[in-house]
Amino acid sequence: MSNAVVDKKDIAQSFGKAAQQYDSAAHFQRWVGDRLLQKVPETARGRVMDLGAGTGYFLPTLAPFSEDNCPVAVDLAIGMAAYAKAQHGERACYAVADAERLPFKGGSFDLIFSSLSIQWCYDLDALFAELVRVLRPGGVFVFSTLLEGTLSELEASWKATDQRQHVNEFFTLEDYRRAGETDAAVFTELCQVEKVLWYDKVITLMRELKTLGAHNMTEKRSKHVTGKAKLSAVIQHYEGFRTSAHQLPATYQVGLGVLQKKR
Repeated sequence: MSNAVVDKKDIAQSFGKAAQQYDSAAHFQRWVGDRLLQKVPETARGRVMDLGAGTGYFLPTLAPFSEDNCPVAVDLAIGMAAYAKAQHGERACYAVADAERLPFKGGSFDLIFSSLSIQWCYDLDALFAELVRVLRPGGVFVFSTLLEGTLSELEASWKATDQRQHVNEFFTLEDYRRAGETDAAVFTELCQVEKVLWYDKVITLMRELKTLGAHNMTEKRSKHVTGKAKLSAVIQHYEGFRTSAHQLPATYQVGLGVLQKKR
């Protein structure tokens, strides 16, 4: 299990600042979200939460699952929640909250959908206990998350340059299995999928991560500005991953899960 601790305040600020331009760079996030939507059970109907809703991109798709056609959009970042509300208005309800401390009564939701959000939660036991608490008996938590091994090429390139942490650390699939399966809930599906994105230049990947607000946010990250010489060394090392097709890979390890609260 990762020992990384993320600063929730930094996360909220980073994604809040990224709200306006987020969708312009979120092609990978849309791919994962579309794949996750296929995991939502046909019988999942009732009160719906989009946890880590971000810009609200998936709210229209989730609306038909909601009993009142009005899902609840929850995000840690005030900026994201404000942007989502500006885009979708009264077609959803909005709340700013931490996934580990949700402001809802127990047994409030039939479906919780969360795509690429819970990787920023470092206390998995607290996270799953809270999610199970707010689910109704028989309700489901459908989620995607990033796993250990994500951006391995970028991590290796930084490690070849210095020993500071420059890439976020993530949990393994088994970490999620251990935390999620309890006397109160069971996984009906849990799997890992690898997705490789391709770039012409390393700097394009770095800029994309910055645009998304998804840069390194663990407490062990370097607080120093990266100099040109060090950045050049990272880019040079990353060039070693360039393929015969003259492209650079950025590998993501994605966890997809469906957790059901027992009746």
